[in-house]
Amino acid sequence: MNARTLLQALRIGFAIACLCALQCAQAGPAILRPEGAVTLIRATTVFKVDAPIALERGDLLATDAQGSAQIEDGDGTIVALGADTRIAIDAAPHGDALALLSGWIKIARTHATATEPLSIDTATLDATLRDGAAVLHASRDASALFIETGGMTLALPDQADARQPLDGEHYAEREAGKPLDVRTRPAPSFIAAMPLPFRDPLASVAAPTKAKLTAPAQGRPATYADLADWLAAPLPIRRTFVARFRPLAQGEPFRSHVRQNLRNLPEWRRVLCPPPAMPRRRAVSPVQAQSTEVES
Repeated sequence: MNARTLLQALRIGFAIACLCALQCAQAGPAILRPEGAVTLIRATTVFKVDAPIALERGDLLATDAQGSAQIEDGDGTIVALGADTRIAIDAAPHGDALALLSGWIKIARTHATATEPLSIDTATLDATLRDGAAVLHASRDASALFIETGGMTLALPDQADARQPLDGEHYAEREAGKPLDVRTRPAPSFIAAMPLPFRDPLASVAAPTKAKLTAPAQGRPATYADLADWLAAPLPIRRTFVARFRPLAQGEPFRSHVRQNLRNLPEWRRVLCPPPAMPRRRAVSPVQAQSTEVES
């Protein structure tokens, strides 16, 4: 390699390093910016959050009847939460994921730095958004979404192989056990119930000078009532709950509540009723084995 080629290679390497450093600096943690109090369940502890904090994988969030919130990521993703909305910060094989248990959210992804898609899981409909804006509503028995701009790929949780791409200005809804219904206009009931702020484009909220980026110091242990709907939710994130909340099942009254609901929580049976330990087999020494063979 001559000097000119070496110099060119160094310049390219330096440029790539700068680009990687820039992306890493931009893609910081997702920040929750509450409007009113938001309930946060982190690990097995419940907090009341009323100031910006950095979110972590596995966080369960709930807005109250009069509140709202906005999540902003370093890659240009904005997620607005309406009132009475419960959502989880999940992880997907490729990119980030949200698990929407109930309520309303609006998502906007406008920056080219969002290289990985964002997955949104609901009880009856799964969606993947790479760029654009969309409004989603979910309950345990139905889901609906309207794509304002960009495009999404939709899939049914019980039919993983059935995927349908949709571009902007399309509406889709699905009730549990029924096929996907796709239209070019939102249903009137969807428009009527949609939070009024969701009619406008999402905008980033200016960061406060002193953001509280950690959870409050004081919290309380999660109760069964805090987790009941999540534990029984038909969402992929449910598979992580036994390992996560097992310590709560060691005490009362959480253990009794789980026992009373084992029909809907079959995965907890091994926690409450672990199988008996297998008897230990006696080790046979080589001398004993050889003696047995000679006697025979």
